[in-house]
Amino acid sequence: MAQTIYSRAIAKEVSLSRREQLLVLEIDHDTIDSASAFVDYISDEYGISKSSVWYNLNCLKEKGIVSFADKQHPGEPLMLSRKGFEQLAALAGRRTAVLEAFSGRTGVGYATEVSQNGMFYRVGVYPGG
Repeated sequence: MAQTIYSRAIAKEVSLSRREQLLVLEIDHDTIDSASAFVDYISDEYGISKSSVWYNLNCLKEKGIVSFADKQHPGEPLMLSRKGFEQLAALAGRRTAVLEAFSGRTGVGYATEVSQNGMFYRVGVYPGG
């Protein structure tokens, strides 16, 4: 009985902003392992200021969703934690909506498709093309 209550407390879903949801989806999708390079990529790809991306990335770190290098852990790659993968699973049904909410910022849209092996991938859709 006590184990069940403890398990439910651990699995409690954390509330994430739309921007934080985007970052979780992108961290899972991209192979960028440096937080700095990831911030540059997100800023360029979605037109979001670097300071805003850093802010949201640090919020995710404080919530225990991601980990990345800092003074105490130099060289640690940017990655989702166990809690982050739980959040990613919770976002599975909203993946397309979250990506579409940000896709119009650079003039490139994305369509989410599923491959034969069940993996999600994104296809760029350019205006007028």
